[in-house]
Amino acid sequence: MSNLQSDIDYMKSLAEAGGKGPLRNGATLFWAGLLYGLAAIGQYAMIVGWLPKSGAVSAFIWFGASIIFGIIATVFCFDRLRIKGSVSNRATASAWSAVGLGIVAFLISVAVIANIYQNFEPLSYLIAPVILLFYGMGWWVSAQMSGLGWLKLISLGSFVAAPAVSCLAGQPVQMLAYAGCLFLFAMVPGLVLMRAEKA
Repeated sequence: MSNLQSDIDYMKSLAEAGGKGPLRNGATLFWAGLLYGLAAIGQYAMIVGWLPKSGAVSAFIWFGASIIFGIIATVFCFDRLRIKGSVSNRATASAWSAVGLGIVAFLISVAVIANIYQNFEPLSYLIAPVILLFYGMGWWVSAQMSGLGWLKLISLGSFVAAPAVSCLAGQPVQMLAYAGCLFLFAMVPGLVLMRAEKA
C-alpha cells in the first residue's frame, strides 16, 4: 500500500512540475513594449510639432510599429514557442492573446464612436490608460499561472499607471508617460523573462 501511495505521490509531483516552467512570452512583450513605446515617443514628436501634424503621420507611426512587430513575431515564431511550453505557458499565452484581441476591439470601438460624433480627440486620451489596464490583467494572469510573485507588482504597477496617465489627458506629455509605462511594464519584464528562459 505504501508503494502505491509513493507511486501516486511521484506521479502527482510530475504532473505539478509539468504545469510550471519559465514563461515563454518574454520576447513578445519585450518587442511590444519597445516598438509601441517608440511609437508613443513618435506620437509625442508629432504633437509638439517635431514631425508634420496629420492623421496620416500618426497612422504611419502606429501601423508601422504594428507591421514591424508582426514581422518580428513571424520570424521568431512567438506562437509556436509558446504552444510547446508548459500548461502555465499555454494558459498565459491564451490570456495575452485575449489581451491583444481586447485591445484591437477597443481601438475599433473608439474609431466607430469617433466617427459617429466626428470628434476623435477626447476619446484618444483614453487609449493609453485602457491599454495599460489590459496589460495589468495580462500580467496578473501570468503571475497567477507561473507563481512568479514579482509579476503581480508589474500588474499592480500597470493598474496604478492607468489613472495616473489619465491625469495627463490633453497634454503632449501623456504620450511620453505612456512610452515610459510601456518600457517599464512590458519591455523590461519581457527582457527579464527572456533571460530566465535561456537560463
